[in-house]
Amino acid sequence: MRGFGFWVLWLATGSVFAADVPGSQDVPNIERPIGSEIVRYQDGVQSAIRIPLDRVQRVNNRIEISREIQIEGHVIDVTYQLSARQNYDDFLTALQTQLIADGSELLWSCESRACGLSGLWANTLFKVRELYGPNGNQRYAAFSLPGESKRYLSVYAMEQGNRRQYVHLRLVEPDIDQRSFQGAQELLSQGRVVLPIAFAGDRVSPESREFVAEVAENLATLVGSDLAIVAYTAVTPGGSMSDALTQSQRRAEHVQQLLSDAGLRIEAAHGLGGLVAPMGLSPERVEIVKYR
Repeated sequence: MRGFGFWVLWLATGSVFAADVPGSQDVPNIERPIGSEIVRYQDGVQSAIRIPLDRVQRVNNRIEISREIQIEGHVIDVTYQLSARQNYDDFLTALQTQLIADGSELLWSCESRACGLSGLWANTLFKVRELYGPNGNQRYAAFSLPGESKRYLSVYAMEQGNRRQYVHLRLVEPDIDQRSFQGAQELLSQGRVVLPIAFAGDRVSPESREFVAEVAENLATLVGSDLAIVAYTAVTPGGSMSDALTQSQRRAEHVQQLLSDAGLRIEAAHGLGGLVAPMGLSPERVEIVKYR
């Protein structure tokens, strides 16, 4: 976090421990909880990142968050297993106090069952199985960090039924230079990739059109006839599934046309409205799928 100088003074010093997973490191400028070990670590550019600002629940077999921030950017995810010398509640309280004192804004916080379902936090939002536990043993806070660019830090803490405690830190920097789309590798390995594209009505927003040429260039080595564009649109209050299907089809076709203009021809374009559960992703999104 460039230019962001806060330190939690009562935490242990040092940044890499022998028991940490290989290649991991602490979140910049935040020292780890006393005696903890890093058990999960991920560092890279992601799209469709969800930062909850309300309880996380399941409605009609899909994740539902009434208020959230949806962004893309560079993400650092660090999961610590705490030692017996550290309590997750004390850690988060001290960290929150220090962050606010250093100019961060607390966007939302919750604890216990007010956070919603632990399984959705663990398995859908963060995809870290160690974070699953009793709904009454969780706590979360999201912060906007000070500085010229928008940066966010979220902290999720959990005590499992076996008394093991974990803290998950997520740092998101949306406006750094690492915005280049690298979807070809993800398509080849996972068969689908979410495009960093937002919409204004039925059409790609003017702010997102700059990414279309980048997407086309990155996927140029793939065979267009093996790919499909799939758009999803949530059913709005007072709206119908038919409306959502129509809008998502129009969105898919607009992306198809823009990619074609940029040199990538994909013949298949489908709008699925709200028919498919988003699996932790935004219900307002467009993907490219490699189906053969």
